[in-house]
Amino acid sequence: MSTRFHPLAWVLWFVAVLLPATLTRNPLYLSVLLAALALDLWWLNGRSLNPRGWGHFLYLALWLVLLTPLFNVLTVHYGEHVWAELPRSWPVVGGPLTLEALLFGLSGGLSLLTLLVAFATFNLEMPASRWVRLVPPALFQAGLITSIAVTFVPATVSAAREIYDAQRLRGHRFRRLTDYTPLFAPLVVDSLERSVQLAQSMTARGFGANLKPLPASRRLLFQVGTLGALLLMLVGLFLPILSPRARALSTPLVLASVFALVLIFTLQGRRVRRTFYRRWYWRRRDTLLALGSALLIGVILLTRLMSPRTWLYYPYPPYSIVPTFALVPGVFLLLAALPALLAPSLSQPADAMHAKARP
Repeated sequence: MSTRFHPLAWVLWFVAVLLPATLTRNPLYLSVLLAALALDLWWLNGRSLNPRGWGHFLYLALWLVLLTPLFNVLTVHYGEHVWAELPRSWPVVGGPLTLEALLFGLSGGLSLLTLLVAFATFNLEMPASRWVRLVPPALFQAGLITSIAVTFVPATVSAAREIYDAQRLRGHRFRRLTDYTPLFAPLVVDSLERSVQLAQSMTARGFGANLKPLPASRRLLFQVGTLGALLLMLVGLFLPILSPRARALSTPLVLASVFALVLIFTLQGRRVRRTFYRRWYWRRRDTLLALGSALLIGVILLTRLMSPRTWLYYPYPPYSIVPTFALVPGVFLLLAALPALLAPSLSQPADAMHAKARP
């Protein structure tokens, strides 16, 4: 299957859109980012040679997002703007219902929906084969498991939709909740069949058969080294909290642990032999996408360091329920729509003649 963007440029774009989606709950910023991501999802999914079943998943996620404000209003009874009140004798839900709780729930639901749309858009250009190829050789097994888990959701949703249509063609009517029972047995059988087919195809391709045997002493050394590096990173992260005087040692410890992990993974990866059937091509649109993503990351981090309250939204007192909007980060969030502006149709011939091949 051809691709519109180089996977490395696509991963950089994904990091750029994840930063604002996780750093803020400001509904104004999230709305701008969600509109750009929705444009990307609509444009890429409509012109993909392999469209996924994310539409039904996002439809279900929208209902989840709508339930988030309701749950927050009924469980958090704090704020100055009270618009209703339930009997205090009722457990958990009893008490005042505030506008602050409603707005905080809405902002949380909008943040969740933005993350789901970003993930769905990212998955359109990153099938399991590219995920596994980007994983370091030492972690190829974990990368394969992760890629299988990522593709499980859209595949299951598509299978459920096909079973639903087949049941309706047979005359079955879905009126009550109990009418959906005939969906589960075929869905479980279909999932098991796909699992067996995947296991058989991996066995036929000799998955894991080309690993060089590792001596027990060296394997133990790698395990102890990995555990020690992770513990060192944990100490470096929590040292400023446990001992403020030792804050200066935090950064060197974290950097040392990262260096140790990279060294261990590099040595472990030498025993894994990898081959590639196709090459990836870095085109002009990949350069533009990477530059735009890097610019977005730089603006977000710069505004985060210089003015942390730019991204802050907390409707509860002593803060305001009205969200603020700064023009500079808000406009730069539109860079998230670059994939829709740069992506050609997959039916067009690949411009490999003007591309720089990268393994």
